Amino acid sequence: MNFKKRSFIFVTFFVSCLAISLLAAALGTEHWVSAECVREGEFKDKSSGTINFGLFKGSRLLNFGLGERHYPMNMQDILYKERTFLQYELYIATISMVVAGILFGVLSALLAIVNTAYNPIEAICHIPGLYVTNGLGVVCSLAGVVTWMVQFYIKLSASVVIREDRVDGRWSSEGMAVFGYSFWLVVLATACLVLNIVIIALTTADPKARKKTHHLVSLPGKQAGDTMLY
Repeated sequence: MNFKKRSFIFVTFFVSCLAISLLAAALGTEHWVSAECVREGEFKDKSSGTINFGLFKGSRLLNFGLGERHYPMNMQDILYKERTFLQYELYIATISMVVAGILFGVLSALLAIVNTAYNPIEAICHIPGLYVTNGLGVVCSLAGVVTWMVQFYIKLSASVVIREDRVDGRWSSEGMAVFGYSFWLVVLATACLVLNIVIIALTTADPKARKKTHHLVSLPGKQAGDTMLY
């Protein structure tokens, strides 16, 4: 590859790093879902609250009418005590897919450096490897997006309130939950990895070779055969 192509391949390194950062931020932040909540019955007008949580931690800000109070949330503890709070298989799948997306993002970044420095002989380390790592990164990140969307629509859109608050405090969040910014970070990371594939495709495309092939195919039978023989 010439210097121009190597430069474009090196750009994918920075895009991969951005995707890794977005996925890591999504994994560690606490806003995969956000919701307002109210107390049912006669307390509705005097109470207000917000709930947000990520894959590992979250928080509840509840005002019973005497001032806002903060309650931390540990998702592992909640899922241990309340098995039906989330669809556990989808929850684990989301975490696994985001982690896998980070892994393939790291591999794509390393391969971008390798292909910028020299031309490796092995296909898996050359352009095909870039396609594979970025493609698998897209698949895993997109799978994380899909699993959380399914989680949201079958569980979280109905309620993000834990049993303790739901039963004792009569809190409800039905119809008030939305996707938080942590979720959208994964969507952006997926777009970054798709951008990498587009950059690689445009960089490695050879219009002259395609034009030559098209010209040979369009030649009459004998002439084309003579040309190929030559």
